[in-house]
Amino acid sequence: MRRSITSGLAAAAAVASLAAISPSAIAATGPAQVAEPAPASTAACVELVGFYTDWPDRFVTVRNNCGSTACFSVTVAANRDPKFSIGGNRQQSFRYGGALWTQGTGIKNIGC
Repeated sequence: MRRSITSGLAAAAAVASLAAISPSAIAATGPAQVAEPAPASTAACVELVGFYTDWPDRFVTVRNNCGSTACFSVTVAANRDPKFSIGGNRQQSFRYGGALWTQGTGIKNIGC
C-alpha cells in the first residue's frame, strides 16, 4: 500500500514539474477546447480605411460592404478594444480613444 501511495505522489510531482517546464504539454493532454467560428455574415463585411488623429481624439474610418448592420472592434495595444456597429453599405469614422491612447493596429469583425 505504501508503494502505491508513493508512486502516486511521484506521478503527481512529475506532472507538476512538467507543467512548470511546458504548460502546452499539459494542455495537449487535457480536454480539447474548440474555438467557435465567427458567423459567415460578419466574415469580411467591415474593412479598415484608415486611422487619423484630430487632437486630442483618435479616430478610425471603416467601410461596411454588406447590406446589413455589422459590428467590429478596434484593436488597441494595452487597452480594452472598443466595440462599434455600422449600418449597411456605409463608410463612417468613429472616435475610439483620447490623447493618452496608443494608435490602433487594426479592426476585428465581431458578432452583434
